[in-house]
Amino acid sequence: MEKPFERFTAELSWQQAALLLDTVLYFEETPKYLSLPDQEGGRIAVPLLAGSLQDMLVRLDEADRHAKQPFTFDFDWTDAEKGEGVVTILLPSGEILSQPTQLAAFSAV
Repeated sequence: MEKPFERFTAELSWQQAALLLDTVLYFEETPKYLSLPDQEGGRIAVPLLAGSLQDMLVRLDEADRHAKQPFTFDFDWTDAEKGEGVVTILLPSGEILSQPTQLAAFSAV
């Protein structure tokens, strides 16, 4: 099975992360892939859950809602046949978040 996306970096602000979290919470019963901007101007579909976005949001400065920080996203299979893997997010601080992911649970927005 093909990976849903290759490693990329997205520059996100507090405001963008908050809007993404609102979207995820709205679709919480039926998770959706989120379209994130890469540094080349493209859009990458990423299966993100509310917990991951909340962890990202608390690391951004709400006082400067438009200041962007780099977040690097990657995906690794744990069981490709079952469509299971881990989304990893490298935070601007160097910390790494890991989100276990069942791809079949996500659909396009």
